[in-house]
Amino acid sequence: MRTLRGLFLAALALSTGACVTLNEPVLSEQSVGKGQRTIVLVYPAPGPWVITDSESKAESAAKMLPGLSFAVQSFQDDRYKEASEKLRPYVPYWPARELLEAELFKALPRTRFPGALVPVAEAAVDTTTLRLWNRASDTLDWQNRYLYPDPSAPHPRDYSRLLSWDDALVFEVNVLPQLTADDDGNMVPTLVAASRLLRCQTLRLLWRHEDKADAPAQARSLYEFMTLPQQLLDRWRALVPALAERIAGSLFAALNPGASPGALPAAQKPPSPEGTAVPAATVPVQPPAISTAAAVAVSTAPAPTEPVPAVSTPTVPAQGP
Repeated sequence: MRTLRGLFLAALALSTGACVTLNEPVLSEQSVGKGQRTIVLVYPAPGPWVITDSESKAESAAKMLPGLSFAVQSFQDDRYKEASEKLRPYVPYWPARELLEAELFKALPRTRFPGALVPVAEAAVDTTTLRLWNRASDTLDWQNRYLYPDPSAPHPRDYSRLLSWDDALVFEVNVLPQLTADDDGNMVPTLVAASRLLRCQTLRLLWRHEDKADAPAQARSLYEFMTLPQQLLDRWRALVPALAERIAGSLFAALNPGASPGALPAAQKPPSPEGTAVPAATVPVQPPAISTAAAVAVSTAPAPTEPVPAVSTPTVPAQGP
């Protein structure tokens, strides 16, 4: 759906001779203070989204007159919503928020983000407020509110109401589990995420980006996923680490403009003892290495005792016949 909207926007720009730029806000050295508290919030969609048109069909629809784009978009949204509602009862609950949050805290520290990342559990916010910040009547309404909101409208979540967050930033990630039709009519498991970095006090948007992780090799028919929903959940679960890596990679590229987009640096390892210079006089002498079996034998051997003096036994001469 997002691709189709982008194509409609491009078609409209070309037909009117306008120049449309979708530049993201640029992070500067002054955007994030060193050690500034940054609360990580993950918001899952209330249900899955099923896109029944392949990419080629979406492109062909975008070639229509720009004046019809909104009507076509509305028609497709209704069709996707109907397919999504059919799938939803078959998909059991799965902890998308918890899983993605855990993976983000593995990946985000590698972005060289100057702020101090804080999980929502340590941010002094109640569950009722979190639910209000993610309320929606259905999955389509959730997308229009949080995944693809009107950039000219105020931010839909008013973090400025929490006075205890005035000094903080919010790193907000909205994640949508999706099935996307390929050219053969099979459904590709996909996770879509829209990430934003905002100042809590002013709700000023500092950065935003959209990322996606999919598994084309795991495509199945919609009927198969409806009859075997655990397979679908397993495929979405398997995509969570890849999505977290891409989100972190996008943030790393924004923080380091010269870096390759999406390429995270390797995780840093603690310095090895050999790398620390120690004066020669203080270097301890290491005992020779012993095997595990020998070490067990040593640890279980009885304590040494004083040596017992040897007692000589007199030699008895052999008796003749």
